[in-house]
This record gives sequence, structure tokens and C-alpha cells, in this order.
Amino acid sequence: MFILDCYCAVGVFCGCLLGGDMSENFDLAAVRRRKIVDLVRVRGAMGIRDLGVQFSVSEATVRRDLKALDDEGIVVRTHGGVLMNSNVRVDLPNEERKAVGAAEKRRIGQAAIEMLSDDEVVFLDAGTTAHAVAAYAHQKSRCTYVTTSLGVANQLQAQGIVNFYMIGGSYEPVNDSFAGTLAVSALRSLSFDIAFLCCSAVDVGKRSISVASEVYAQVQKEVILNTRRRFVIADASKFKPNAFMRTSQFDQITGIITNRELDEGTIAKIRDADLELVLV
Repeated sequence: MFILDCYCAVGVFCGCLLGGDMSENFDLAAVRRRKIVDLVRVRGAMGIRDLGVQFSVSEATVRRDLKALDDEGIVVRTHGGVLMNSNVRVDLPNEERKAVGAAEKRRIGQAAIEMLSDDEVVFLDAGTTAHAVAAYAHQKSRCTYVTTSLGVANQLQAQGIVNFYMIGGSYEPVNDSFAGTLAVSALRSLSFDIAFLCCSAVDVGKRSISVASEVYAQVQKEVILNTRRRFVIADASKFKPNAFMRTSQFDQITGIITNRELDEGTIAKIRDADLELVLV
């Protein structure tokens, strides 16, 4: 497999991947499964035949997708179809999430920026809380910012930040970002001083962080491997069991930045895990 890393004139860093049909097939299957989850979430239930028509694939392919999703616990297979697993958290569309907890996210964003030192290399994840961090990036304009998120990149540009890179890949509409094999390949050649990671759920009982996208989970795992300090940025509503795909355990992150409305029991469990906890 040959990987060509290219810097584009507009300041976008992208990994161009040649060859490797198996990786491409994995990406296509992962994207299709994410779309199946979105569709079932909206409609409540879907039949195998209808899904095959919707995605122009065979019923055998749909069954493999549903088995994979069922094995992950995000859906429940039925005779001839599928239902959502009501115990699993699935992200709302990006525009809807922007309005949820906006004040709390602004406080988290300000606290995150205040942690930075000049000239650090900072990864900003894809998510509305990362947008809030980017809104204060002008306060640390000497840092270098890297993101996979179109929204974060636009916010950085609006703040007058010129020293930033955007990772290319396959487009993920649910969080307006890029993911997949191309993104992971590009991230593999980078290293970060600090990363601010978004998530769909923080499970303090299992001491785990998870996201709603199988494709984007691979991006976040790669960032975690290549970062010195790793902070989860999440408002108090995210502290509940299970999203689709686990990306890390508590012992793989440095700390959590969240709002002060978090309940005392959850705060105690985070501190018991020996994580830095920033309450804003």
C-alpha cells in the first residue's frame, strides 16, 4: 500500500491513498452501517428488503450489516428486520446538537483554550463542543490547530487563525467531518501536544468513552495514540451508558472538562479513576 501525503494550497492536509481494496470496502460498509443506524433511528424499525432497496445492496449484505450492528449492541434484529436498541445513545444531527447546552459548551471551550501554552500543536475533534473551543482560538493564536471538522475549520478561519490544518477523508454528515482510511493514514504521520476529544457518551461505570460512528471511532483512536495529553470535552448530558463504538478507556485519557452541574456521584467516580477533572 502506497500513501501519498500532500499539502494543498488552501491549508488542508489530506492523505491520498492508492490501492488497498479491503480498506476501501471497510469504509463503504462502515458508512452504510452508519446510514442504516440513522435511518432506523428516525423510522423506529426497518425491514431487510427495504434496506436492500434503499442502499442498492443484496439482502445478504444487509443481514451482515445488521449482524455487525447487533453484535455491537446498537440495534436489535427481528424476524425480517431491525429495531433500535433503546439503551444505546445515538447522536442527533449536527445542527440540532449545536443548540443543546450551548452555554455549558462555551464555558468548556474557554476552559480548554486556557489550558494551552503558546506554540503547542492542538487537535480539535469533530463535534459541537470542539466548535466552542475553536471560538476562543484567537486567544492562543500562536498554537497550531489540526481538525477533521469542517465546522471547526470554519470557526478557526473566522477567528483569524491561519496556522491550522484540516484532515481530509470520507465525509461524515452527522458531525460535518472527514473520517475513514484516508483520514487515519494522514493522522498516523502527525503528533499532538494536546487533543480535545468529543464523544457521544462517557460511561463512568465501565470507565469508557464512546462515539456514535464506527468510521469516526478509528479517527479518534489514532489521535489518542499520537497525543501527549488527551482531554475529553463533554457537557453533563453525555455522562450515561453506551454509544455505538468505544474509543478509549479512562486509563488512555488525561482528563475530562465538563460543566459543574455534573452530579456528585459521577464526580467521585471520575476522581477515583485518577483523571484530571475540570469543572466549569
